[in-house]
Amino acid sequence: MSKADVLFVNMCKEILNNGYSSEGQIVRAKWEDGTPAHTVKVFGVVNRYNLQEEFPALTLRPTAIKSACDELLWIWQKKSNRIEDLNSHIWDEWADEQGTIGKAYGYQ
Repeated sequence: MSKADVLFVNMCKEILNNGYSSEGQIVRAKWEDGTPAHTVKVFGVVNRYNLQEEFPALTLRPTAIKSACDELLWIWQKKSNRIEDLNSHIWDEWADEQGTIGKAYGYQ
C-alpha cells in the first residue's frame, strides 16, 4: 500500500472507532428511497503528505481524476457554484432552485 493508503485506512479506523453518529440529527443527504443518510464523523481530521516521497493518490478505491480536475477548474478558474458550469454531474442532486450549490467552494 502507498503511504496515502496507510493514512487513509488509519483515518477510517479512527472514525469508526471514535467517531460520533449523526443519528437523531437532521441531515441533508438522503438515500435513493428518501431516508436520511446518516454518517459517523470526527471533527478536524488532518492528513499530512510529504510530496517529495509520493503523490497522495489513493489506490484502495477508484479516483475519478478527470472529474476531480474538472471540479478544481470549476472552483478556481470559473469561480462558480452553478452546476451548469461543471462538466460532471456529481453535484446535481445538491443543487437548489437557482441551480447552485449555495455558499460553497467557488462562491467563497
